[in-house]
Amino acid sequence: MAFQLFTLAFVSGLIFYSGVVGYATYRKFGPRRTFEHLRAQAIPLGGIGFIIASIGLWGEVVWPLPGSYNILFFDPYVLLGIVLIAFAISVNFGRRTQYVGLLAAMTGLLSIYYGASAYQLGLTKEPFEMFLLYIALGGTAVFTFPVTLWIDRIILDPISSPGAATAEPSGATPMLLAQTKVIFGGFLLFLLFAVGSAILALLIGGGALPQHLTTAP
Repeated sequence: MAFQLFTLAFVSGLIFYSGVVGYATYRKFGPRRTFEHLRAQAIPLGGIGFIIASIGLWGEVVWPLPGSYNILFFDPYVLLGIVLIAFAISVNFGRRTQYVGLLAAMTGLLSIYYGASAYQLGLTKEPFEMFLLYIALGGTAVFTFPVTLWIDRIILDPISSPGAATAEPSGATPMLLAQTKVIFGGFLLFLLFAVGSAILALLIGGGALPQHLTTAP
């Protein structure tokens, strides 16, 4: 379990760093350089996604934990792995990412529901901390959707159609600018949830690791 928590922290840390650097890259160099940045960060995300999906599928089949803990820990975990792999494939093939973002949002809502149900039932030794982790990870996944809309609009569209408008073209309508601001707000919330989930996963995983090393199975 400690390793699973660390993989969640790695994913959250990677996407937070990638989001910050990607935004700075876009502001300085434009969509083409940002697309290369996205393709580069998709490699480690896809690799971790493969590990997560493999462990999640193994847990779904073997059920190594007592009772309902297999459902709590492995159902959202395997879905996260699938989302990461799908995003890596979409970016490297230059496909639109919003459909992966929609899948991530649905996975995030499901994770929040799992966390809330587990908290009500008092599962785990630290139910409140685990509930916060599920909220943070679920929020990150939910706000992945507006981020992927932004990626499609300001990065992929200008590359696939060189004459396409950027995020704030001259002569843009007030409605278009308002939509851009809403999507940017979603991007900021995405970063906030990502850093929160990374910190929580490291704290919980770090606290569990000494006990796991002392009483290894």
